[in-house]
Amino acid sequence: MSPSRTRPTTAHLAQRAALAAVLGYTAVGARNIVRSARWKGRARADFTARPAGSAPGAAYVYLLVPALREQNVIEDTLAHLRRLDYPADRFEIVVAVDDKETDEPTTARVVEEYAKHHPDGAPITVVAHTGPGQRRSLQLNVALDHVLERVAERPPQERVLVGVYDADSRPERQVLAYLDDHLLRRPEAMAFQQTVTYLDNHEELAGRGLVHANAVYQSLWNYVFEIPRLLASRDRLTTGRTLRFPPYCMGHGEFFDLRALRLIGGFPSTGPCDGIQIGFALSRAGIAVHPVPFDDACQSPTSPATIVRQHTFWYSGLLQFFHWYTPRRLSRDTALPLLCHTAHSTKWLVRPVVFTLAAAGAHRAYGRRGPLALTGLVYAYYELGAAALRRTSAPETGAAARRVRGRIPLAVAFKSLGAANAVGRMLLGRSTFNKVER
Repeated sequence: MSPSRTRPTTAHLAQRAALAAVLGYTAVGARNIVRSARWKGRARADFTARPAGSAPGAAYVYLLVPALREQNVIEDTLAHLRRLDYPADRFEIVVAVDDKETDEPTTARVVEEYAKHHPDGAPITVVAHTGPGQRRSLQLNVALDHVLERVAERPPQERVLVGVYDADSRPERQVLAYLDDHLLRRPEAMAFQQTVTYLDNHEELAGRGLVHANAVYQSLWNYVFEIPRLLASRDRLTTGRTLRFPPYCMGHGEFFDLRALRLIGGFPSTGPCDGIQIGFALSRAGIAVHPVPFDDACQSPTSPATIVRQHTFWYSGLLQFFHWYTPRRLSRDTALPLLCHTAHSTKWLVRPVVFTLAAAGAHRAYGRRGPLALTGLVYAYYELGAAALRRTSAPETGAAARRVRGRIPLAVAFKSLGAANAVGRMLLGRSTFNKVER
């Protein structure tokens, strides 16, 4: 046999590399799931077992709720937020609307009527963005201006937190009490991000395999990537080490010390997905984002088209990283975050191709058993994530995550479609997104 026949071809090398990448990614992801579940379970249990703090309600909290055409859900949102386990005289709810919403009854009118007929509980205020443009961050900055006006009337040394929730947010009751307790123990903390699940509309998703699997996958992604990144970046920033990979925030279930928002100039007002961008802005300013082990339960898209659209929006926000982290000069410290984020972003574009090559490599190395074993490994990996979600989230979330066994990998390809769509939009110069109606 000639030497040329035994030399691996470019295709063979690509298959081997893809197989190694899939195996390595799965191993790291499984490790992250276990670590995230362990941290979340322990943090929840520790807080539940801890005696009440000596000064409950030490921080004053403003909850901002940007809302556009949310007449059908906003009353339930307000009622839920008022039931959070925190002194009613220590937090306020500020609903930020856009005055270009004109269909009666407007969201503003519904909120005002609700506050009028339900006077008990945390105060509710409506503010409106009145200028040009229609963007969530513009509404948030109007609400932030209102907060600054209100704070001027309060004691100057008072600790003020600003939280953000969407109209579909249903946070666990303990979240504000946990934040208050955390600030008593770690007063240097300036920013927080709740863990997030996307199964609050599980009854609507039930029996609809792909969209239900997408909701579970998006929820377990918190364990695979978001919690580990928040924990690692928090530990690096609080000990003065270089940040390899800045975390992003989710746009809801996020809390900021008012001083931190002032430092970074408020909410990012350009580009898509202000939640992702504000995480980048905070870490660039050296402010760590601390994870919170109590979920913000949200709704998930109910059709394949809206899944792709949502992932397009999120991926477009990820691409804004390069706006926040373009260094003036390259060094090891400045290049590493760029390389890490580029690799992470590229992954979403190439996952279907890489898995196909990996399956071909497994077949070449092990015959028919190779692709079957590889597929079984991936299914087991996602089931591990779903099991972590079931064990460390609220009971209703855990029950909803049980109904999609074996279907989660089918939802992953839609992230790649969304990523490709986001790149196309970026190349065409499209940076705004129309709201997905409920």
